Amino acid sequence: MQKEMGGDAGRGALFALGMKLKPYETVAKLIHDACKGFGTNETLLTTALIRYQPILKPVSEAYAEEYGKDLEDVVKSETGGDYRKLLLQVLATGKEM
Repeated sequence: MQKEMGGDAGRGALFALGMKLKPYETVAKLIHDACKGFGTNETLLTTALIRYQPILKPVSEAYAEEYGKDLEDVVKSETGGDYRKLLLQVLATGKEM
C-alpha cells in the first residue's frame, strides 16, 4: 500500500487500517513517533493523549509491551513543567476511564 500511495496519503491510509485492525498498538506507535528522535513533537503528543484519552489504559499496556517502557515514564522524560503536569493528569484520568 505504501508503494501505491506515497507520502502523507500512504501514512494516513496505513494509520486508518491500523486503527481498524490494532487500535491500541497503532495509538501506541503514534505516541512513540511523537517522542522518538531529537526533541518531542509536542503537538502530536498532546493531540494523541487528548484524542485517545478514553482508551489510554489499553494503549499504555500496548506501549509497554511493544517498547518496554511505561508510558507515564516516557511522558515524564519527554516533557517538563506545567506541560508535564497537564499531560500526566490527562494520562492518569484516561487510565481511570
